[in-house]
Amino acid sequence: MSAFDVSSFDLAEAATTGTHLRQAVAGAGSTRAAAQRLADFFRTSLVDRQGHRACAQVSVFLWEFGASGWEFGAGDDGPQAAGVGGPGAEVGGPGAAYDSSSLLRLLRGSGLWPADDASAGEIDVVLLHPAGGRTEKLHESSAPSALEQAGRLLAFGGPVRAGQWFAVTLLSDEELPPGITEFFRPVAHSARLALLSADDSSAEDRLEAAGALTASMEVLVARRAAQLQSAVAELRSTSARLRHSEDELRRRESELQDEAAVVELLQEVGGALAAELDLDTLVQHASDAATRLAGAAFGAFFYNVLGETGESYLLYVISGVDRSVFDRFPMPRNTQVFEPTFRGLGVVRSDDITTDPRYGHNAPHHGMPEGHLPVRSYLAVPVVSHGTVLGGFFFGHPEPGRFTERHERLVTGVASQTAVALQNAQTYRREREAAMELQRRLLPTLPKVDGIDTTSRYLPAARSRGAGGDWTDLIPLRDGEVALVIGDVMGKGVRAAAIMGQIRTACRAYAQLGLAPSEVLEQLSVIVDDIAPGCITTCAYGVLDRHRSRLRLAVAGHLPPVLRDGEGSVRFLDEEIGPPLGVGRRAYPEQEVHLAPGARLLLYTDGLVERRSRPIDEGLHQLRKLLAGPVGEIEADCDSWLDALAGGQHDDDIAMLYVYRPEDAARRTLTVSRDYPPVSGAVPDARDLVSRTLRAWGLAHLANDLMLVTDEIVANAVRHARTPLRVELRRSADRVVLEVTDSSTHQPRLIVSRPEEFGHRGIFLVDKIATRWGTRMIDGGKVVWAEVSTA
Repeated sequence: MSAFDVSSFDLAEAATTGTHLRQAVAGAGSTRAAAQRLADFFRTSLVDRQGHRACAQVSVFLWEFGASGWEFGAGDDGPQAAGVGGPGAEVGGPGAAYDSSSLLRLLRGSGLWPADDASAGEIDVVLLHPAGGRTEKLHESSAPSALEQAGRLLAFGGPVRAGQWFAVTLLSDEELPPGITEFFRPVAHSARLALLSADDSSAEDRLEAAGALTASMEVLVARRAAQLQSAVAELRSTSARLRHSEDELRRRESELQDEAAVVELLQEVGGALAAELDLDTLVQHASDAATRLAGAAFGAFFYNVLGETGESYLLYVISGVDRSVFDRFPMPRNTQVFEPTFRGLGVVRSDDITTDPRYGHNAPHHGMPEGHLPVRSYLAVPVVSHGTVLGGFFFGHPEPGRFTERHERLVTGVASQTAVALQNAQTYRREREAAMELQRRLLPTLPKVDGIDTTSRYLPAARSRGAGGDWTDLIPLRDGEVALVIGDVMGKGVRAAAIMGQIRTACRAYAQLGLAPSEVLEQLSVIVDDIAPGCITTCAYGVLDRHRSRLRLAVAGHLPPVLRDGEGSVRFLDEEIGPPLGVGRRAYPEQEVHLAPGARLLLYTDGLVERRSRPIDEGLHQLRKLLAGPVGEIEADCDSWLDALAGGQHDDDIAMLYVYRPEDAARRTLTVSRDYPPVSGAVPDARDLVSRTLRAWGLAHLANDLMLVTDEIVANAVRHARTPLRVELRRSADRVVLEVTDSSTHQPRLIVSRPEEFGHRGIFLVDKIATRWGTRMIDGGKVVWAEVSTA
């Protein structure tokens, strides 16, 4: 049997309930039996929103008009002709049980009691409020009253035929919705039709009842249709307002997203500029950000720096397009358009720079050079700090009117941040250069020693401004011996460097006295205890006797040197290690190892293998693997190992001393070098030098490959350098190394170019041809090197 939810009773439920009701009563045989079936149907078929029975009590009343007026129907057992429900069912509050007498009084008060005139009356539905003594009545001809309130007792009834009347009361456990009376009117007509069908009623009565049911449904449908039309009209109006609101919301959301992106970019730029100390990286980052904020097709940042001689160089970075697009054009200096920015006279913003009276007055181009990117919209903002013009931002776009006052404000803000960052970077560069110069003055230049090849490295910590206490030394002694020294004074700054200088000087003096390694460290420990009590200092001191291939070594708290023999076997010399220096006079253990021709020895400080993100044991393990791998020319070895272990991110200073004993003196290093001016003609001249030298060495089969490598490295040096560059070619054993030294700090990197870009491809050629390649920073610039096997 179907169930009908009284909490959501609607038009469909009204029609379906009537149909099922008539089916349930069909074949009852008598009016009283039909009344009982009506009561059973409502009791079992009406449910609440949880699916439970909704009616606690159902009553069906029948009256007939007799000689004395209205009386209960034949076979009456009392006032309740038919009904179901438990005794004491409550309505209106606890204790309000409604028996038949109580329900009849409520029906009388609601107008559902039969009238005195047997022919008068109509079907009606009411929602009763017996607890409050009120009733709300909905007549068939009226719309639902706004004042109609929810109740728990629903009643309906009216004439069945002439002289017969019925009434039904439904007592709910929960409050019924006020609008339910509207939808129960067809149900009431269906109940009447079902009662008529239960006996031998005339066809005219049944036809009249069916017509009344149809009319009731039509009224309900018409009323619901009007309500739906009103709802649809309101929905359309609401939808239109919503669409308008959504459009406005999307527009505002887009604006907010744009503003949020701008704010985020400004915060990113501010943080990056405040943290960046490398000048080239700083100006490139500032230029990229300002170009995005201005919405420019391309942008540039020109800035002035002074060389060692005080000469001013106008340098620049490009954003939005590849830098090579501008390589063939002269840098703007004293043109009438650019001059106001370089003089710091204020912002220049033009919707169409080609119509500006200052445009086109400078020879030889009188405008943009041929092949220059088109520019109509123009924006230029000076970067000024304490009255000094540090440079300027310049932006262009091929369309007119692209730069607004807002763009001007944003770029001006970036320019202010850039000015502060430039001052910080320049101050840092000066301090770092001063510290490195102090360190270099304190460190010796390694002398040439027959029978061994040596090189050394010193790199200050990646973010350190002060000098450090790391040092290396190579001291020729009598009888062909040579002292090898590496040490590390704890701390940073001038004090650490000064202590290091005193220890190094004392070490050289003790070495010249011919003291054994253990004795030298014993004397140094006393010196450290005297000049810097409490300062931890480590040192490794060895004496190499080339004639006997013997190395005597003593270590004072330092990381052990690593030895690779001629067969490629690698081990750390960690058998005998004493305490650091500065613990007073004490004996240091000494060990002796064989250092035959073909062997390699590396002394190093802890900065090479220790980092915050890497345990020292892992660093030592990597170092062992590197030395056990392919080795060749010692300069290239050092650079390769530094790049692999430090990669420019080292937390501490790094010092290295690398010693190699060649197996055959006839295979010693051959070197050819030449200096060139930083002009395009240097490229073919360097190619010619490489080609002639390789043929002279009997390595003509390498000429084409190394000339291609020379093209790329020398061309990069010409592009970025400001002073003469040096090309050096070295042959050592089975390797040839090309080195190009220039004054720029710009390092070549493997960068994947977009299809429309022309740059960044040559370095992939170098990477493909060379056995290994890299860059090392030196005083005043860098060295780019590439190593090729002669095999």
